[in-house]
Amino acid sequence: MSARTFEMLLTTAYAPEKQHLFESGAAAAYQQFEQAYKASGRQRGMPQEELNFRFERVRLGVAIAFIKAYSRLADNEGAKEVLALLQEALTARSTKEIDRIIQKKINLFDNLYHEIFVNEQREQILAYFERTLDAASKEELDELMFEGLELLHETDFQHNHDDDEDNDQLDEDFLKSIT
Repeated sequence: MSARTFEMLLTTAYAPEKQHLFESGAAAAYQQFEQAYKASGRQRGMPQEELNFRFERVRLGVAIAFIKAYSRLADNEGAKEVLALLQEALTARSTKEIDRIIQKKINLFDNLYHEIFVNEQREQILAYFERTLDAASKEELDELMFEGLELLHETDFQHNHDDDEDNDQLDEDFLKSIT
């Protein structure tokens, strides 16, 4: 079920555009993570690198879903840069390589919070993104995927873009009135 939830989360975040993050598909990426998770429980003392790598790929996918949804709600250049960085990290072949890619542009995460306007849905999505970065277990990621999918289904992406246009017009009108 979680593999399907992972796939649906990404599909919903990218809609109507198609996401092509994982060569074999999002569900397969999650299934690879589950296989590594089960194998690590059966084989005590086995190297954890494979499990850690599969976990990081799923965590990146969940984070990408939230940042993609956020960027659909807000025309935020910082979100686009973070999205590109996370997508680049997803191409890594090891956990160390993922860390190296993220660390060289870690300052991009700070820019997410610039230009943020009061908008409850944007704040919720960023909160899920933050929780994803802090997630340390399969159970946490599964919970985030389920809750996040529910949130994204409730999000009116079109309405929020209309609000931005209205806010831009209000800002222009306000500036004209004070000059």
